Amino acid sequence: MRNQGRTFIPEDFMRVMLLGVGAIGTVIARHLAGHRAIEGVTLCDMDTTRAEKLAGELPAGRTRVEKVDAADPQALARALEGHGLVINAVLPRFNGAICDAALAAGSHYMDLASGEDDLFSRDAAWKKAGRIALNGMGEDPGISNVFARSATDRLDEVDAVRVRDGEYSESEEFPLACLFSTETFIEEAVSPARYYEDGDWKKIPAWSNQEVYPFPEPVGPQTIYNMSHEEVDTLPRRLGKKVRFVDFKLAVPDSMQQHLAFLDRIGMTRRDTVRVRGGQVTPLAVLSAVLPQPADLGGRIQGAAIVLVEVDGTRGGRRMRHVLHAAMTHQEAFRRQKVTATAYLTGTGGAAGAIAIASGRLKLTGVLSPEQLDPEPMLGLLEELGISVERKEKAI
Repeated sequence: MRNQGRTFIPEDFMRVMLLGVGAIGTVIARHLAGHRAIEGVTLCDMDTTRAEKLAGELPAGRTRVEKVDAADPQALARALEGHGLVINAVLPRFNGAICDAALAAGSHYMDLASGEDDLFSRDAAWKKAGRIALNGMGEDPGISNVFARSATDRLDEVDAVRVRDGEYSESEEFPLACLFSTETFIEEAVSPARYYEDGDWKKIPAWSNQEVYPFPEPVGPQTIYNMSHEEVDTLPRRLGKKVRFVDFKLAVPDSMQQHLAFLDRIGMTRRDTVRVRGGQVTPLAVLSAVLPQPADLGGRIQGAAIVLVEVDGTRGGRRMRHVLHAAMTHQEAFRRQKVTATAYLTGTGGAAGAIAIASGRLKLTGVLSPEQLDPEPMLGLLEELGISVERKEKAI
């Protein structure tokens, strides 16, 4: 069922600073550069080669390019001048610094995933400033949170929220390829997982609770495992209704799971520094450097990506299950924007969040999680930006 809900009609126009012009940043930029709510987009990166090429492909006069180091507070402050919103599409470890720089500049802020820095501890400062910091607005987290909120709004009581990510790839060229930030993916995969149940967050070993999940086409059955993820932390706190159980599972093909488990055993996923020939390196950073970069996978892999959320609860005394999903093949994403489906879904979720902020229609302030937004206009935006959302509900 396609979404027929409201969308955001702009009340204002905003210049946006996009920090990070990889595959996901490219998708965000393409969506925003021609949107009626966006005055213009500044493409910022340490290496401006990709940004310069992208700017040449976008509508004339709507973009400019700046070289910016996210680790340099002074450079961030200078680049932020004149921008109403900064989109952080670099590694999550920079979230805190970029968020603080945005607040100091009087700009809104948005990122695609959580890092170690707790942005929600800054909520009071952002509320006082009357600005929005939207944390984790990509595919999952992001679209997944909006799906969860949309489903729970149609239930009287909520029992369980299960987030399922079924992305996969096939390639003879790449025996091991990560579809999003290589460091982030590997770190999530080999770390202990968490889920929420009966008021408590519970930790379990990596690769726990393996099952084959019957994703709808074009994905089909995939082996999935529990992993720690933002939805497990935020949905119990911010969904708006009490929920008994929340978990997240990600599809990892058997061969990839075996590769990652071996690399973890030999220490190649370590995040501390080790001495090599008189220098200091981080094993995970070295591993990430030698693996193919997600931005280079477009057109070179087959497969698909899907984000799916199941929500069980009651309505009018009846047990109900709501399932929302959005899916795309890598081939279709490459046809549209020369990227993978993972990058397309993540970047489109990010663009929807940016447009919601830039439109001036969001009346909330402070540090927000995507499930706190009105879901129906967000679903309308996703449809407008080319993501077909399917919804099913049934009695159970």
